[in-house]
Amino acid sequence: MSDSNIAPTKSTVDGDRIRLLIADLANDDAGVRMAARAGLAEVGPAAVEALNVSLLDPQQHVRWEAAKTLEAIADVSAATALVAALHDEDADVRWVAGEALVALGGGALPPLLSELIRHSHSSDFCRGAHHVLHDLAKAGHGELLSPVIQALDGPEPGVAAPPMAFKLLQFLTFGTGV
Repeated sequence: MSDSNIAPTKSTVDGDRIRLLIADLANDDAGVRMAARAGLAEVGPAAVEALNVSLLDPQQHVRWEAAKTLEAIADVSAATALVAALHDEDADVRWVAGEALVALGGGALPPLLSELIRHSHSSDFCRGAHHVLHDLAKAGHGELLSPVIQALDGPEPGVAAPPMAFKLLQFLTFGTGV
């Protein structure tokens, strides 16, 4: 039996489809990109790894499209890559990455708080973290997130936010602190 007689597996077909759709995110035609986003959202969590890589693409619109698609999929396995995208040079990409993190709900908190502890010196990152925490607070996590949000709103967020983020992360991880 030759290899040509072997039917492609579902994972091979999905992998091929994902690769084609990811390539379409770079298309100059916004309609093609929108269709690719819809197709990747339909694929769901199986597309997350490829989309995480696309968050690093040199083209701004590819990074934006990847973040927007990850928002639609809302799979927590994208959290770390989306948190990293809060450092993106483009404000629109940072905003959409923040929206995607909000879509993850509480699953976004551990990587977001860890990054806030390490990178509170970045005003862009702090704005992105504030955006996510503020929207999560409105969604019902307000009491828990309030100390970190207040630290980010204060006169020296780079100094005040890390200890508050650390305390919350400890609480989420070990049930102690806060």
